[in-house]
Amino acid sequence: MRICLWHGWLLEGSGSNVYTARITEILRRQGHDVLLLCQQPDPERFPFVDAWGAVSGDGVTDLREAGSATAAGRATVLRPRIGPLLPVFVDEYSELEVKKFPDLSGDELETYLSCNVEALRAAVEWHGGPPDAAIIGHAVCGPAIAHRALGAGAYVAKLHGSDLEYAVRLQERYRTLAAEGLEAARAVAGTSDDVIARAIALVPGIRGHTVKIAPGVEVDRFRPLPRREALTELRDRLLADPLTVNGRPGATNAQVAVAVSGRDARALDELAFTYDQTAPDPDAAARTDALIGFDGPLVGYFGKLIVEKGAERVIEAGARLPTSARTAVIGFGRFREWLEALVVAIDAGSPDAERWLAESSDMQLEFDTLAPPTGPLRDRITFTGRFDHRYAPLALAALDVQVVPSTIPEAFGMVAAEGASAGAFPLVARHSGLAEVAAALETAIDRPGLLSFEPGPGATSRLLRAMERILTIPAEERRELAAVASAFVAREWTWERTAERLLAVATR
Repeated sequence: MRICLWHGWLLEGSGSNVYTARITEILRRQGHDVLLLCQQPDPERFPFVDAWGAVSGDGVTDLREAGSATAAGRATVLRPRIGPLLPVFVDEYSELEVKKFPDLSGDELETYLSCNVEALRAAVEWHGGPPDAAIIGHAVCGPAIAHRALGAGAYVAKLHGSDLEYAVRLQERYRTLAAEGLEAARAVAGTSDDVIARAIALVPGIRGHTVKIAPGVEVDRFRPLPRREALTELRDRLLADPLTVNGRPGATNAQVAVAVSGRDARALDELAFTYDQTAPDPDAAARTDALIGFDGPLVGYFGKLIVEKGAERVIEAGARLPTSARTAVIGFGRFREWLEALVVAIDAGSPDAERWLAESSDMQLEFDTLAPPTGPLRDRITFTGRFDHRYAPLALAALDVQVVPSTIPEAFGMVAAEGASAGAFPLVARHSGLAEVAAALETAIDRPGLLSFEPGPGATSRLLRAMERILTIPAEERRELAAVASAFVAREWTWERTAERLLAVATR
């Protein structure tokens, strides 16, 4: 079957990017001829890519074979020529010039749309004509592009959440584009009841036209492992990675401290541009090695380091855990320097510095209502930089508790499902799609309320109590419950199941 996928961004680094990569990989493995349009600058790195090139209204150019491992099907990745500017919702891509959708001028938006429409038409013609199935990502601008290039009823649109909150909800022009593309789709797929309800509220014309399809987890990779085994393998992989030299130098911490002392917000922002955000830290292997022999509680955050994800709650709560516990902050993003600054302020015992950080960054800090820290935090917290899917399963398997404290509506909470699959206890803010993930896992282990906490004012205090509640469960009982949750994910949330359901909707 010839299948066309359109995704406006990359193939790693965010939930929708990973979603697209995994679906492409599964469909290729199942024997389909997959054509994927996305903006990944180096798709040849991905083992499921058989060929790659560029496409514009003038046709396909620069096509090269990748020499990938043989599969029943084939995957070709084409990069639409849209110019130097990549519109985004909240993601940051340091190697590309980006601009958030609400900030686009009318001419910039029209250029983006027209270039993509022309590229999609040319790609489909090159691929043999109208596809047997077309799967188009996000509420905007993919479905409108597909409508103009392929026609009404020729595609399935899939929602991811950030599209709704950071474009459609904010501006009428994106509500108009969303209505054009979603109402003309064969169906609109959402990852949770919550994201579907939010989409219907913004685009009422899709009511009765939606289907819920949960995303998946690579359950053969995200699996429970003993902490020592997981961390040893993680350290060895990091030691063998030549790109870690480009990551955040340890000396940056001293510059963060100077910026905090001088209340210099601009300096903190500028530090994020002095190293490669896409690489693990140069000393991530050494920090991992230091945890291999640690047998106390290990809690952590895994994901993008942007203010909307609420990672400061993990840091503030971690500072109040017993000194026998450790906290890990695993991820990348330009907000990292503000989180590092929070550690500096906590260890300095400076409410004034913490107040300045809250006022300057929109962090939702609760230092004035929390108990004092149990001791110095710097020696009890580990930042790692970015861990891609080579490292993520091992890092999550090492955690006792994985906190997902996002303060914005989430379409599902794929990272929480990955953590559960790897044997960590996901502990999520009880809202949006995250609440649905938590409820499903809590039901599976028969522990109502164990894996979630109420968001809003006072959430850090509630998160701290929730952490303590999990960590007081005897270790053997925790392992048994984690195994049940992991088995649930392996049954219910797999990429194979997701791909099968998407294809069924796209071809019915």
